[in-house]
Amino acid sequence: MTDDRRIRWLNDLVRVEIMLWEHVDARLKQAHGLSLAAFETLYTLDRSGQETLRVGDLARELRITVGGASKLAERVRAAGLIERRPDPGDRRASLIALTAAGRTLLGEASRTYDAAVAERLEGVLSEDEQRQVHTLVSRLLNARTAIAQLDDAQ
Repeated sequence: MTDDRRIRWLNDLVRVEIMLWEHVDARLKQAHGLSLAAFETLYTLDRSGQETLRVGDLARELRITVGGASKLAERVRAAGLIERRPDPGDRRASLIALTAAGRTLLGEASRTYDAAVAERLEGVLSEDEQRQVHTLVSRLLNARTAIAQLDDAQ
């Protein structure tokens, strides 16, 4: 019989992610009419440090398909939070950028997001434990990204 620690660990991790996602999503929708997926789009654009991103870069950052990122970007664009521009380097691609309204809403929604996460974590995990979990999860994500980049290079 196999040791099922990894199975239990992953199941628990997925359930924590779902619980947090649903809570933050509900709070963002209630306070700002913004889904968590739309927030992630705005946050990723802002965090990139670039004025624009290709939809493919958004997909890679969010770990979703290019088609999914394109549909998501279109919904966020329709809300007036980002704009699409033609990519001068590739006629088939488009660039996306935050609008002023998107940047303003991101600032407001970030405070709501932080408060919603705090509602679920504070009193359960100390600040130090939250940092430790973040460090471990980041390490897993970065290792996977490095492996994927090696696979893509071959």
